[in-house]
Amino acid sequence: MMQWANAATAAPLTRSVNFPLQGLADAGQVQDSTDVVRSALGDARPSEPKARIFISYSRKDLVFVDRLESALKARDFEPLIDRTEICAFEDWWKRIEALIGRADTIVFVLSPDALASKVALKEVAYAASLNKRFAPIVCQSVKESAVPEPLRRLNFIFFDDPARFEADADALAQALETDIEWVRQHTEYGEAARRWSAAGRSGGLLLRSPALEVAEHWIVSRPRRLPEPTKEIQDFVDESRQGARSAQRRRRLLEALIYTLLISIIAGLIGWINQAYIKERWNWYRTMRPYRVANFDPHVLKPERERALKPKDVFRECAKDCPEMIVVPAGEFLMGSRATEKEREDGEGPQRKVTIVKRFAVSKFDVTFADWDACVSVGGCPQASDSGFGRGSRPVINVTWDDAQQYVAWLSRMTGQRYRLLSEAEWEYAARAGTATAFWWGDEIGTGNANCIGCGSKWDKRQTSPVGSFKPNAFGLYDMAGNVWPGCRIAITMTTQARRTTARRGQAALAITGPSALVPGSTSSCTSARLPAAGSAPTAG
Repeated sequence: MMQWANAATAAPLTRSVNFPLQGLADAGQVQDSTDVVRSALGDARPSEPKARIFISYSRKDLVFVDRLESALKARDFEPLIDRTEICAFEDWWKRIEALIGRADTIVFVLSPDALASKVALKEVAYAASLNKRFAPIVCQSVKESAVPEPLRRLNFIFFDDPARFEADADALAQALETDIEWVRQHTEYGEAARRWSAAGRSGGLLLRSPALEVAEHWIVSRPRRLPEPTKEIQDFVDESRQGARSAQRRRRLLEALIYTLLISIIAGLIGWINQAYIKERWNWYRTMRPYRVANFDPHVLKPERERALKPKDVFRECAKDCPEMIVVPAGEFLMGSRATEKEREDGEGPQRKVTIVKRFAVSKFDVTFADWDACVSVGGCPQASDSGFGRGSRPVINVTWDDAQQYVAWLSRMTGQRYRLLSEAEWEYAARAGTATAFWWGDEIGTGNANCIGCGSKWDKRQTSPVGSFKPNAFGLYDMAGNVWPGCRIAITMTTQARRTTARRGQAALAITGPSALVPGSTSSCTSARLPAAGSAPTAG
């Protein structure tokens, strides 16, 4: 039995499976993906030769080489021999290098003529540089000292007895078949590595998974008696692993970018759909909530303080720029105007008895521009024009019913209590303040009682007057007649009924008014019997 280059102690037979070298061309030398499946299932192609054998020899030993070639073919090997004549200008050495590169094993025919051949020795040196497996055979006796070093340390198979040629050929075939799968992969990876180097180490020729994992396993599973993979193969596999890691990082980065883009698109779509809500929440946490904490939270009535309030008591649930409230007692009154009242309209009757069953708090003044602008400053209300009349303590004008609802909703949010607009019955009850006359001060408009046409004030027919410019009614409420169109001002229904430790506060209401001049006897006048502005609903019983 013969040994191989880089021989060591004998080891158990290692069986490996050929997989495709992904990204590497040269069909017929590198298995395709179908071969991977066949090899994995153990279904090898019967037409494939056992191994490719390059025969290095001297031309003077051609008769022996012809017989050897026939013997190898008969045993299903593929001999590789350069038999053609070398044409002029042909690079014959490149052709020999290609044949050696394709070979799985180099059979060197030892003879005195072969050892004297510079070409044969050059072939041995080149094959050794590729870590090829050598199989030296002796066809004529030679001196051991003349044998090249890569061959000298190996056991030889002797073909010096022509009568034993077939037996010697069987021994050579058996040796050539040993670890042939690993050797064949050595050839394939060697060729792939050389193509990679020749192409400038192109990343497109590197191994890809799963071929890369197969190559790494092939390296670590090398039988000890076989030559190691060349440095070029090692570099090829190592670079393939680095390329795979880089590709994996790029793939993960791309996936992360795609996921980020998808999330951004989804978030943007959700944001676009809910932009009003998002804007409102942003404004709440950035502006409105800090404003509430600073200007409202310390001033909101505690349950015990609320229970202690008496009729005509005044309170305010903010530091400034919110309505001042007066407690109005429960009671009953005749709603509507008397049939005998001057300039009475049909819509003002018939009179009917209405009972206000619970006390409630009403804003002392109409809502002022100062109150409204505080809401505007934190994004709770829309802007309102003063029409050149002035702002500050003047009643807010040029606002709609929906604007008024928005204001009371904001005030409720700031205080944590329920503010609302007064009902029709609540407004008339608060405006009359226990009287039954056309105005709370009597049946005649008089002089200096309100801002209206012919009321004798300095603001008549000119502009709105600051709130509190005239006397209040018996409940302490100002401007319940004149100045602007009466809507429904702020009111809070008060209750002392407690649930455990917390007293429940009822609804609150707000009166917002629009610009107007009081015309005595018209539906826009502020007589106590007149109906409130359009839009209010009778909710009190």
